[in-house]
Amino acid sequence: MAIQEVASPIDLRNPQDAALWASEANEKRPWRYEFFNYYSRLINNLNIQPICVLELGSGPGFLAQYLLEKCENIDYSALDFSEAMHELSRSKLSAQQLEKTTFYVADFKTTTWADHLPQYDVIIIHQALHELRHKSYVLNFHCQVRKLLKPTAIYLVCDHIFAPHAMQNHDLYMSTQEHVQSLKSASFKDIDLVMQKESLCLFECKA
Repeated sequence: MAIQEVASPIDLRNPQDAALWASEANEKRPWRYEFFNYYSRLINNLNIQPICVLELGSGPGFLAQYLLEKCENIDYSALDFSEAMHELSRSKLSAQQLEKTTFYVADFKTTTWADHLPQYDVIIIHQALHELRHKSYVLNFHCQVRKLLKPTAIYLVCDHIFAPHAMQNHDLYMSTQEHVQSLKSASFKDIDLVMQKESLCLFECKA
């Protein structure tokens, strides 16, 4: 039976739509920066130089800007399917920060998006997992991510959850239990729910 994807209400490849999303994201969910702070503290506690970080679904560069300001010893890779989002991201970063950043345009709904990427110490997907547009794709996505992680790497997954107090579309969003099970099925270990705020949950695990 074919998967019936959930249509997106906005075209993030369109520069006007991308700019609108960027202008509203932090106003709607100002607590996003609590998650950003968790990422920066984790990265700064790693005894690695430089730390190779990949953000999946990097959007307009809010997280990139934050981590490049807070973490001195990182090489940052930003992957998004929207060049319009990358242009917004580039406009936020200083010349020095841009030197430490690599931008990739790829759609992680395809089967080949990860084929030519190196391996990383930390991979983050923040509020973008649901852009797969159906939870049935999540397990395969996690399996692709796992190939990009170094043996001691950390994978951070933050997304909205399906719950009475949170999101109501169960085709698009997963419960906390479904998130954990999908990571287990992709052979991740030490899976922890490390943070929860409003409808967003953050899971941390290892390859």
